[in-house]
Amino acid sequence: MFIPGEVQGDIVPLTATNKMHFGFKKVERKPDEFISEFGKALQDAFYRVNDLQLESDRLTTALAVRPDSVDIHDVTIAAEQARLSLLFTKSIVDRITQAYRELSNLR
Repeated sequence: MFIPGEVQGDIVPLTATNKMHFGFKKVERKPDEFISEFGKALQDAFYRVNDLQLESDRLTTALAVRPDSVDIHDVTIAAEQARLSLLFTKSIVDRITQAYRELSNLR
């Protein structure tokens, strides 16, 4: 459904920001909205990483207790997904911390 001022992309909804854009409508966003949306997205990502870790632990325990109940490939894939998600999350947290320190040093 087409809504003037809101252009829908393939994945990300786009907003016309220039008065020369088709369907331009001035959209006022409060700074708190952006912060709460960003915080929620970050929180959801952390919960997803935690879910991958818990699933990996569950499959590893099931393999140790009842080896015939799980496939070794599923255990390996879950463990690798959990490892990669944790490494990726750690690198993001390190970058955010580094950016915060740099901004703090600008004062």
